[in-house]
Amino acid sequence: MTYRNSMAEYQDITEKRRAFAIGCANGNLAWDAAGREIPLRQLKLDDVEFVAGAWRVQSKFTEPIFEIRGRRFVLRERLPRVERNRFEFYRAAMVAENCYGLFAGLPSAVVAKYHTTDGTYWGYGPTIESARAFLGIKLYDVYQDMIHAAVGTPTKQK
Repeated sequence: MTYRNSMAEYQDITEKRRAFAIGCANGNLAWDAAGREIPLRQLKLDDVEFVAGAWRVQSKFTEPIFEIRGRRFVLRERLPRVERNRFEFYRAAMVAENCYGLFAGLPSAVVAKYHTTDGTYWGYGPTIESARAFLGIKLYDVYQDMIHAAVGTPTKQK
């Protein structure tokens, strides 16, 4: 597992390994997200974290995560929308974390995406219009000198 739960008590792997060995020797249990108890010795070190005073089996989260304006999202489906600006729009779910690891809820946002030779730019909002606006603002911030040069506006203000 490459992801470490930010709520875990043992962020240092050496401390975690020591606590895990003690827990296995003492016959401790771990709980999974469904509430089942599993003997700790039946699990691997990377499968559990010690959170809120108990060993918790971490849920497997395999979907790609995109960080957009400081928030984590998973893209669900591309929306069938074609605009002159060539933005792509996706229905997206925010990624959250609990004591059992990462999870994504129901889609609650729209993500706008645009590819350039300089990279991919993103925006999000509750609607297509707001996602488009945030992405447009980002693109303006990045390319404002080129935009001003193209329309003949001086780049420096007095």
